[in-house]
Amino acid sequence: MSIKKIFAGAAAAALFIGSVSVHASAVPESSPDTKSAKAAVLVESSTGTVLYGLNEDLQLPIASVTKIMTLLIAAEAVENGTLSFTDTAVCSAHANSMDGSVIWLETGEEMSVGDLAKSIVIASANDACVMLAEHIAGSEEAFVEQMNKKAAELGMKNTRFANCVGYDDKSHYSTARDIAVMAAELRKYSIYDEFLMTRLDSVRTGTSRETQLLNTNKLITTYSGITGLKTGTTDGAGCCFAATAKRGSMGLIAVVLGCGSDSDRFDAAEELLDYGFDNFERTTPHPDVAELTEIPVEGGIKDGVDTRYSQIPEMVMQKGSGSRIKYHYSRTPSVEAPVRKGQTLGFVTMTVDDEVIGTAKIVAAETVERLTFVKCIEYLLKALFCV
Repeated sequence: MSIKKIFAGAAAAALFIGSVSVHASAVPESSPDTKSAKAAVLVESSTGTVLYGLNEDLQLPIASVTKIMTLLIAAEAVENGTLSFTDTAVCSAHANSMDGSVIWLETGEEMSVGDLAKSIVIASANDACVMLAEHIAGSEEAFVEQMNKKAAELGMKNTRFANCVGYDDKSHYSTARDIAVMAAELRKYSIYDEFLMTRLDSVRTGTSRETQLLNTNKLITTYSGITGLKTGTTDGAGCCFAATAKRGSMGLIAVVLGCGSDSDRFDAAEELLDYGFDNFERTTPHPDVAELTEIPVEGGIKDGVDTRYSQIPEMVMQKGSGSRIKYHYSRTPSVEAPVRKGQTLGFVTMTVDDEVIGTAKIVAAETVERLTFVKCIEYLLKALFCV
């Protein structure tokens, strides 16, 4: 029987779980209080593990949380060298027309990209946001196309952007889950780190038009481990917040949408973050290396092939459950040559309390070529000349 048939069942299980699967084993008895929100989600940022969800796929208006995507596209432009914080942008009449949270940019006014980014991150300035979008893409409309394209690339299936700032529009919406995805992507970049943790700053400093910037994220001064990220408030969206925090090796993203007040959104976000840090931890499983036995090879230049583990999944689990992981090994009894390095020869399935939490592959650690007549002559000649 071929290896493909032998492992058809195990492979199907692996595909269902995911090649680098993660799982929050068991659910704590207590849940975070998110009753003030229309939707909420808590995600471990590096693995994407969802630790808690409330209507996490419900499409809702998201106000200025939208600017996470605006900042992400700008960060990518800086990364690829098409944009620099030292670049100078010019304010258009359209950018000047923005209302709500603004830094009172005037038509024709010049400002560095760095100061625009600072104004967006700290004070959620709508005019600065549009000015930056126009500088990158030529127009807000063209920039919004980039936003929607990026959302599709990230798999944000329930998101559509109609503007770059988050104004209420029936064609502008997202979900708590999708916001967590774009927040995780943005946090891969460090260019905004200083701004995200700055409570008070200014632009046009030292001039008659100096404008103070007050950070809308109140948790930066009160919550241990907070690293960002973005608030948003409109009549249609209510009070929204995407918060990021890290303690030790675990990073969390908490998203709350549709809260009734400013304090409600921060309280709900704290509840989510506390729930994550108090109840879960990151764990890397350790299958037994003694199970990496040599597998017989039929018709090869060697009689057997060494094996190794591949894609050991890092997991987020309820605290204390890592010691209860059990490992179940399955492998082919033999394999026909040629064998490719990295070829799947088996699986190790990991369970906690009979619940499958992940899989990893057992793969060939080397290549074993087929033994042919030509190879036999080559080995014979080598043996003769080495005597």
